[in-house]
Amino acid sequence: MLTTLLTTALAQTPVAPPEFSQERLGGPLGLGVSVGVPTGVTGRFWVGDWSAVQFAAGGQNGALNSAMATADYCVILRPFSVPENDYAVPLHIGGGFKFDADLTQGAGRILMGPRAVFGASLLVPDLPIDFHAEIAPSFLFYETLGWSVDGQIGVRYYL
Repeated sequence: MLTTLLTTALAQTPVAPPEFSQERLGGPLGLGVSVGVPTGVTGRFWVGDWSAVQFAAGGQNGALNSAMATADYCVILRPFSVPENDYAVPLHIGGGFKFDADLTQGAGRILMGPRAVFGASLLVPDLPIDFHAEIAPSFLFYETLGWSVDGQIGVRYYL
């Protein structure tokens, strides 16, 4: 009897589509372009209001025959409050992985390893875009041991 009542009550409860953000227009997936490391395409998929998965793919500025890709999981922080909500400046911090193939040195070289990412975005409630900037130190462990610090600026359009 209790199961029947619960099933009936849940079936009649309207389920509203999730609201992805009041900080910008658009859905959870943003695609765009970036300049830095890597220069190319970038994307972000909001998992919720406080976390996102982001990626970038492209090449290194000024280096022909290079291919790079990154993937990160980020936690979104909102330490700033803006009067009248004209815009939002959420910060993100997270971790991920970097893959870098440099084919300019004869037989080529492949570098990969974990990375940390720190950045900020500028969101406007009336636009389905974000402008972002980030810095990402990486520890490279494959093919040679080393490290790098990458930076990137870009824009994404949310679908």
